[in-house]
Amino acid sequence: MMNNSTLSCPKCGSTSLYKNCHDKYGNQQFLCKLCHHSFKLSHSHKRKKFPFPYPKCTSCGKSIQIYKVHRSFVVF
Repeated sequence: MMNNSTLSCPKCGSTSLYKNCHDKYGNQQFLCKLCHHSFKLSHSHKRKKFPFPYPKCTSCGKSIQIYKVHRSFVVF
């Protein structure tokens, strides 16, 4: 585990940092006291809500994201 003295701001290089809550994936966020830049050390990918494969876009081939979830169906 790293302590705050070894961390530095990626924008200005300052080591004066605050722990600034967690993002929705549980990653610790930091805030620079000098330039007020917010950053985190690790990046998480968006979690899938359902175990089945999401449908693919017919033009680009990427997975389509969920738009709305109802009781009996999912809108992509």
